[in-house]
Parts: sequence; structure tokens; C-alpha cells
Amino acid sequence: MIEFEAMAGPLKLAGLDNEGSGQVVIGFHGYLDNAESLRVVAPYLSSCRYIAIDLAGHGRSSHRPVGTHYNQADYLQDLHGLIESEGWDNVILIGHSLGGILVTMYAALFPEKVKAVVSIDACGPLTESEETTQQQMRNALISRQGKSSSHRRTVNLDDAVKARCKISDMTADHARQILMRNMITEADGNTYWCSDPKLRTKSTLRLTEKQAQTLMESVTCPILFIGASRSFKNLPHVYEQRAHWFESAQYEQFVGGHHIHMENSEDVGRLICQFVEQM
Repeated sequence: MIEFEAMAGPLKLAGLDNEGSGQVVIGFHGYLDNAESLRVVAPYLSSCRYIAIDLAGHGRSSHRPVGTHYNQADYLQDLHGLIESEGWDNVILIGHSLGGILVTMYAALFPEKVKAVVSIDACGPLTESEETTQQQMRNALISRQGKSSSHRRTVNLDDAVKARCKISDMTADHARQILMRNMITEADGNTYWCSDPKLRTKSTLRLTEKQAQTLMESVTCPILFIGASRSFKNLPHVYEQRAHWFESAQYEQFVGGHHIHMENSEDVGRLICQFVEQM
């Protein structure tokens, strides 16, 4: 895959492009990951134009301007801006974790633009009850205080890999593959984070369960949900509770952890290929 860049409104989105032709398939990674997370799917989409995107603030994509933060709806604005600027129609969207949430939400908001969705270890939006509104907003403001994207932070790749593996179930090789794209080595010989530190702040509010249901009931395209047996997401339970929200959905599960598409790329890739080719 080669480097990809496009404008989504005023924001530059970067990613990886297989330079294929035919059906446009766009991939969106999870929180604090980047396009490298979804490179593994590319060999199974050789008959398509497949682009894995770095979300804003991640990888090689632009940071949001000083004074702004990262709310879920803003990522949807970026996705819409990208699709509009590139003139794409009937796209197929693939998302992992946060990316899976985003692609189902976009399919609900713009059903006329989305042909199908693959959501890996995510089943619709994360939700909170109305009673948590005050605490959510308070926590968001506290998390944002003093955060700035202007301060450059040096990083050691090996240390970063160890830290990532301590808080996730991914292998060191997979962590290294992703983290390298979130870093840049400058002429001074130092390696710096190129991901935005503001990513670690909190969104102002999550949807309620009823809001999420209302939104997901607007999805009209087929959706393939892929779960992982050892993931903290507990997708089998979530899907069982939410399956009736969707007009046309199927669920498949593999043995593995949260980054199941990297851990078992062959089986997951083949399943995605079958699903895409049926569209």
C-alpha cells in the first residue's frame, strides 16, 4: 500500500491506499491506533479500491486546531467531508473498535451513501444513562484542562511498545507496527509522537441507550459484526441485546483478543472478502 492524503474540509486526512479499482472500501481504526491496524485487510480486498484512514490526530493525519478537542461527531464530519470531496458513492465501510462505532453511525446518518458495513469488535455507540450527564461533562472539562498539541514529546519505541502491551491484549509485534506510524524521527535524531496528546481527553457526552437505538434503527444496509472471544468488549452479549436494532445484520466470532483482525488476519480477512463480494 502507498501513502494516501486527501482533504476533509479544512483537515488533511492521511492513510494507506492499495491503488485498486472498483468498489471503494474505506477502513477506520480504533482509539489511539492508525491505518496500520487495518493494513492486514488489504490482501483480501485486492479487487477493490481500499483505503485505510488515519483518523484526525492519529498517524499522519492533521491535528485539530488549538482550542478544539476530539468529539465523536467531529470524526463523522471528517468522514463525510472525505466522501464528499472524493465524490464517492455506495462505499463499503470497515471499522475496528472506535472505527466500528463511527462507520455504523455514519451509515445511520447517510444511508444513501453506504452500501455495507463491517464492524470489528464494536456494536454501535457506547452509551451512558441520563443520570451520568453532570459527571460526564465535568470529567471532560477536567481532562482537557492544560492539554495542548503544541508541546512536542520525545518517545522511545521499545518503551512505548512495552507500555501499550501492559494495557492491551495485543502482541508486541502488532503494537510496534501501529506505534511506529504514530511517531516521527526528526533531523535532530530524536523520535517524537506525531499523534495529538489531546486524543487522551474525554468527549463531552455519550449517547443514551435510547438515542443509540434510534440512530442504529436508521441503518438500512447490511452489517457484518465480527467479535473476539477474549476481548473486553464482550460483543456476544452486546450483540444479543442490540441485534433487533438493525435491519440486516449478522454476527461472526473468532477466538482471540480485541485486535482480532491482526491476530487472525487470514480468517477475518477471508470473511470480510466474502461479505464484500456478496454486495
